[in-house]
Amino acid sequence: MASTTLRIELCGRLAEACGREVDLDLPEAGLPVAALLTALGDVYPVLGDALGRGRIRACVNETIVPPATVVRPGDQVALFPPVSGG
Repeated sequence: MASTTLRIELCGRLAEACGREVDLDLPEAGLPVAALLTALGDVYPVLGDALGRGRIRACVNETIVPPATVVRPGDQVALFPPVSGG
């Protein structure tokens, strides 16, 4: 199966753990966001706990999307952890 490298922007605590951007091999057919988060946690174990909680928001091509949305090669992806504060 052919793949391409997808660059993913990490925000907030995710960036603190692993840097502002990470790369992930993505199948040409793409992956749903939920599967992308799982794969990202496998490749970058330091992110695994945060990604596995189900509270990360994915933004694909500047739109917040649900976990079933398929990410395809060439998409812009950013991941946002929950934000708290007052």
